[in-house]
Amino acid sequence: MKKTGLLALSLISLMITGCGSTGTSSNESSGSKEIQFWHCIGHDKMNNLTRIIDKFNTDHASTDGYYVKAYQIAGSYDALHDAVKTKLNAGYVPAITMGYPDSFSEYMGSNGAGSSKIINLDDMIAADTSFDKTDFVSGYYNEGTQYQYTGTYSLPLYKSTEVMYYNKTVFESSAFYKAHKTETYGSYGAVLGDPTTWDWDTLIYVANQIQAENSSVADFHALGYDSDSNLFISQMAQRNIPFTTDQGTGASHFLFVDATGTGKPNTDLVTLTTDVYNLTSSGTLVTQGSYGAYASDLFLKKKVMFTIGSTGGSAYNEPDGAFDCGLAPVPCYQKNKKYIMQGPSLCFFKTTDTARLNATWEFYSKYVSNPTLNADLALENSYDPVRVSSYSTDDYKRWCSVAAGGYADTTAELIYRIPNLTPSLKANYLTSPVFIGSGTARTEIGKLVSYTKEEKGNVEAAILKAYSNCVQAV
Repeated sequence: MKKTGLLALSLISLMITGCGSTGTSSNESSGSKEIQFWHCIGHDKMNNLTRIIDKFNTDHASTDGYYVKAYQIAGSYDALHDAVKTKLNAGYVPAITMGYPDSFSEYMGSNGAGSSKIINLDDMIAADTSFDKTDFVSGYYNEGTQYQYTGTYSLPLYKSTEVMYYNKTVFESSAFYKAHKTETYGSYGAVLGDPTTWDWDTLIYVANQIQAENSSVADFHALGYDSDSNLFISQMAQRNIPFTTDQGTGASHFLFVDATGTGKPNTDLVTLTTDVYNLTSSGTLVTQGSYGAYASDLFLKKKVMFTIGSTGGSAYNEPDGAFDCGLAPVPCYQKNKKYIMQGPSLCFFKTTDTARLNATWEFYSKYVSNPTLNADLALENSYDPVRVSSYSTDDYKRWCSVAAGGYADTTAELIYRIPNLTPSLKANYLTSPVFIGSGTARTEIGKLVSYTKEEKGNVEAAILKAYSNCVQAV
């Protein structure tokens, strides 16, 4: 039986209010007290954010009268980014919006900090003596300081990473597991029967063996990876293959091709891309770019045995008792532990209404990032809270305790097991440099498999195509 409950912790689920209409407009000159918060969170994930908004609104109703109203502008981060850009160009300006640094960098522009549409928050942070930035997980906080202009231009909402999910039931019933479960493999002491000990080469070795064992099974793929971009960015970081830099201008941002010398792709990237492409061609590996569907979908259909995906997407890998789901850190190349850091942040838009700006800041500093409230908000969505002190709150401890056996407890749902694993990964999170065009680089590097297929197996041509598209974006 699956352990359930505590989904709302000690909170009362509230009806979602203030979400819906996207016909928003700038109202700072109208005297309105509304603080518009643009987002892309589904209604089923809004319980605790709504609770935070309601608490802020209740507290301010008898003081300055400012209130937050949430608008679901889009259903995905990419769509939100496009919608925000369109609305900004049309003169519609929110107080605050969620998103990723690549998007925020574009809102900042390239005409100097004074022309940025979002605010450098350093002065507000310094003026708020009750705001303890040292209580934030350092990687989460520092992400907001790594833009094209000096300062803090975003603050974290909640964060996630990637983990490996695997069909423990089927894996442990395989002939390979039964014959080799106690054996070690490779140079790093990997135990073949214990995926938590694996490096990348061990994962590929096991995947090839499992694929061969299931050669007669239609549409079976031993290994899946939900994000092509994350696959390449992670592997490039672990193998010390240059990707991008926030230094310089134009083509100099993109380091995976020698733009100043031979004009050739990095040879290590050619090798990596060739290996990944061959794995997809043989059917051992399935990715969005190679298959056209998420590996998590095939995982639940028992067509994929091992799959790597976001902790924030744990619900998409939850088998609900159909089989035991194993959980492990993502195997890294030569044990060079570098894990993708994901999850949205918030940025504040410029306004001449100082009172509204101050109220918006208070909404984040005293409500959204409150240790207990942020823990509840993050855990509901299978993310990690951003405050160090959140991990010591009663709500966080109670949530994790549902998986009494830690992240290995297959009797508990993934949403309760994951926060028992991710604290051990935080010290090794990686981020990519942010600049105008960095979002394009992330997208294009994730197309290397599909580009190689289009180029009939010519890996160098695929990399050069991605590079050319990156250069055109800056």
